Amino acid sequence: MPWRLYRYILGELLRQVVLTTAILVTIIAFGAVIKPLAGDSILTTAQVLKYVTLAMIPMLQYALPFAAGFAATLTLHRLATENEIISMATSGMSYRAIFAPVLGLGIILLIIMVILTQAIIPRFFGLMSVTLTGDVKQLISTSIERGVPFEFSELQIYAEEFESIQDPDTDADERILLRRVVASQLDENGVPESDVTAAGAVIDIYNLEQVSLIKLAMSDTVSWDASSNSLRGSPRIEPTHAIPVPRPDRSDPEHLTRWQLSDARAHPERSLYVQEVGLLLAKTLNDHLVSEGLNEQLQNHGKLAIPKVGPTKRIYEIEADVVQDGVLLNTNGDSIVITELIEDVPSRKFTADRAMLARQRILGPSGERFALQLYGLDVESLDAPLRPNRREKLIITGLDAAGDTAQYPINTPLSDIFEAAEPIRAESPAVEHAIRFVNLRIDSLMGRIDAQVVRRSTLSFTACLLLLLGAVLAVQMRSMPPLGVYIWAFLPALLDLILIASGTGMIRNGDLMTGTIVAWSGNAILALLILFVFQRVSRN
Repeated sequence: MPWRLYRYILGELLRQVVLTTAILVTIIAFGAVIKPLAGDSILTTAQVLKYVTLAMIPMLQYALPFAAGFAATLTLHRLATENEIISMATSGMSYRAIFAPVLGLGIILLIIMVILTQAIIPRFFGLMSVTLTGDVKQLISTSIERGVPFEFSELQIYAEEFESIQDPDTDADERILLRRVVASQLDENGVPESDVTAAGAVIDIYNLEQVSLIKLAMSDTVSWDASSNSLRGSPRIEPTHAIPVPRPDRSDPEHLTRWQLSDARAHPERSLYVQEVGLLLAKTLNDHLVSEGLNEQLQNHGKLAIPKVGPTKRIYEIEADVVQDGVLLNTNGDSIVITELIEDVPSRKFTADRAMLARQRILGPSGERFALQLYGLDVESLDAPLRPNRREKLIITGLDAAGDTAQYPINTPLSDIFEAAEPIRAESPAVEHAIRFVNLRIDSLMGRIDAQVVRRSTLSFTACLLLLLGAVLAVQMRSMPPLGVYIWAFLPALLDLILIASGTGMIRNGDLMTGTIVAWSGNAILALLILFVFQRVSRN
């Protein structure tokens, strides 16, 4: 075997591959930081340099295949134009032997790409996300310094002063003190549903494996509720549940290694992507349990007596036949009659066309309370002879509709929630919808995992194939300039990347078989081109 010749060819190839890869990966890495700089994220100079440095490793999956193809084109084109390829052939070497070092380097590139895409690059993608978003403490401090609010899980907080407590006397990992605070609970459209102004607030941060938990306590507060348009003061407000903040390096399949993807496929309930809708299922199930408790009260007493939390004793007696997922109904279609009692004395009567109980989405323990929403109602005063007042809508907040009904804690495992919800999905449309939503999210997660597996595999083979394609084209088209030859290799490679992107998109949408065929078809085209050109080189 002509080892000296092979060492010479491999040396030239490796020199060109390393130089071209270094140039391409640097350009692409700096291009990757343009979008974060143009967005809302404000990065310091040190963060920009760190982000670019980290981005160089993930960008190898795109730079290395094209660098390999370009290096093979330059190296083999020079050997062909200087008649060294012809000299090898006339000395008795077959073209298979001539291209053997190129094939060997291609196999090595394939192995390197597999290691990069399956084990190393996902970790760097996670580190890039962490650099871009920062940890919870950094996000809070940066937002306060810039004078803008920060947002976690539909909770938006603004503060004027920030202080980090070193070695807090608590089991929390970090503690932060805020002064002059405004916190707003947002709905799905980003509109405030309630807000709280406070003289000060304490934030405890607990860093777990996939998520950071935030526990918030506010002192000397005044709160406003949009549903009732009312204000109230309180010495302290503390939400009943911790606020989950997903860790960007653990929550996206793109940031998971091949082994972590396998674990996510086997246990989708552990994924934060699924847990988000699992929380909705738990809330829907709890609301159904509350409705069942109210129905039992209706069967036993013929009416409901729901107290309102507050210093004054208020009870709302509701005359209805059934409660279905929070909706109060009469089987004969009559209006719903509600009587308000203050200190056990009837005060007002509401006769509503429609009535429903909905859990309040406001800060503090009152988030466990319910609001009675009345539509198309007549309001009649019982302690004064006044004419009934017609109103389109009235909302009564702060009702303890749950009473002693046992509910599932917010941190109940999703498997337990599924087991409890399955028997009642036929009788509750809301629970059925929530279960379907969770199943859709699990299917979506499986599609994202499959797309990552296929994308990484196809990109790994692309590096090897582009190297071989550039080499055989350079020998076959030796009369053309090197860049002209590379264009003929670049265009099929570009088509390959387009097919990979299209195929993985189809896989994410649930079409695994067709998407896999489309994603691999680009590599198949490259392989066919290599065989076709190699046959022409060998024949001529």
